[in-house]
Formats: sequence, structure tokens, C-alpha cells
Amino acid sequence: MKDKVAIITGGGSGMGRATSLLFAMEGAAIAVADIDDAGGQETVAMIEAEGGQALFVHTDTGDEASIVHLVEHTADTLGRVDAMVTAAGISYSNFIEKDESTDPWKNPREGLILNKSTERWQKILDVNLTGVMICAREAARQMIAENHGGSIVNFSSIAGYAPVPTIADYCVSKAGIVMLTKCLAAELGQSEIRVNAVAPGPIETGMTQSLIDLGRLQKQAASLPLGRIAKPEEVANVVLFLSSDGASYITGKTIGVDGGTYTV
Repeated sequence: MKDKVAIITGGGSGMGRATSLLFAMEGAAIAVADIDDAGGQETVAMIEAEGGQALFVHTDTGDEASIVHLVEHTADTLGRVDAMVTAAGISYSNFIEKDESTDPWKNPREGLILNKSTERWQKILDVNLTGVMICAREAARQMIAENHGGSIVNFSSIAGYAPVPTIADYCVSKAGIVMLTKCLAAELGQSEIRVNAVAPGPIETGMTQSLIDLGRLQKQAASLPLGRIAKPEEVANVVLFLSSDGASYITGKTIGVDGGTYTV
């Protein structure tokens, strides 16, 4: 990643932060994008403390204008865009607000489709699916304007492959990422832009804290061939590979980083 510029949404925490730190360690300049200003700025400080180059751009991936600004500002400030990683996402509509009354794990009835408003459903799709499409589209437009190829790595989930009661909106959004990734790969290949995705399994992040508190993530992980919860860095390693020249002939694929989920 030496001398490349990467935009990483959701870079203020979890897998987005782990990816930002790893990319910077490998020589990339990073645009850390997040709706959480404190988290994003902390990631930038961590990168700079290790001698890396980074900037923070406040970004709401549920807002098109915010994403357009992110890409334009990155190109203007860092000189180009070589990679886009769309790690930003929410597990339920009020996740950012930490509204436990609508947390589908702590209040399962709130997550059922029968009890979910269209507004709450739509917010998940706006952030997790439409926002990813806009990020990819704007990054690709910039890469093409700069007349070089590039890489886009999206974040799906094992929840995109099997229904999970109470988070239908999240499952649908992550299933959509798998097909979106294929469609983008088919369209952008002629521009030498590769598009892939990762589908994490049980990972220790802020988004899974409710599941950890309830003991559900530990139970899920124990049933897997590898038998454990993963660290965000283990997903970042795969994102790095897919974004690197080492994956130069890989596009349109979603790679499970999931401890062997659905293997047995």
C-alpha cells in the first residue's frame, strides 16, 4: 500500500479502525471517515503517533452529500484515491444513539418486522446498503477521473447468508452487499477497478457488545470449527490483501472471515 491513498469509512472504531491502522502501517495515507468525531480523530492520532499520514473527515454514510464531500476532500487533500473500504454500518436503526429500548438483542420484540416501523427499516438500508453503493460509486468516479485502477472492499456479514430473527433489516442489507459487490465488479472491471467484500463472523467490536454481554456471541463462536471470537485485526488482514496488488486477479468475491461458519 506504499504511497497509496485509502478512504476507510467507519474508521473510528472496530474493524474500520483496525483496517486504518494496518493500511497506514503498510504505507498508505488514510482518510478516516466516521460519524463519531472523537473516535475518528483518535484513529488519526494513533496513525500519526506511528509516523503515518492521515486525516479525519466527518462522514454520515446515510447522507449522499456527506459521501461526495468525503471523496472530493480526500482527493483534494491527499492527492488521489486508490482504495475505498466501506466498513461503516449499523446493526439497528438507533445504534449510534445507543438506544437500548430498540436494541433487538436486549429487546427482541422491538426487532421483529411486525413491530418495526418503515422508517427504522429504511435507515438500516440507507446506511448499510445505499450508503455503500454511493461510497463505491463516488470512489470509482474519482479513480476513473484520475485514470488509474483501484480497489473497493465492502463489508457484508455472515448475517447476509442466513436469516436472523429480529434483525431482518440488517440481514437484507448485508445480503444486498454480496450482490452489489458482484454488480460493481462486473461494471468496473474494464476500468481496472476491483470490487470485493468480506463477510465477518463473530468479531469482538462495539457493535457486538450487546451479544457479548448476553453471552450469545461466545455461544455462537464455540459452535464454529475454530471455536472462538475473532479480533478486528483478523478481518483487517483480509481487507488489506484484497486491496493490495497481491489480489490483482480477484474481483466480485465475498470472503468469509468467520471461523468456519456454515462449514459444518
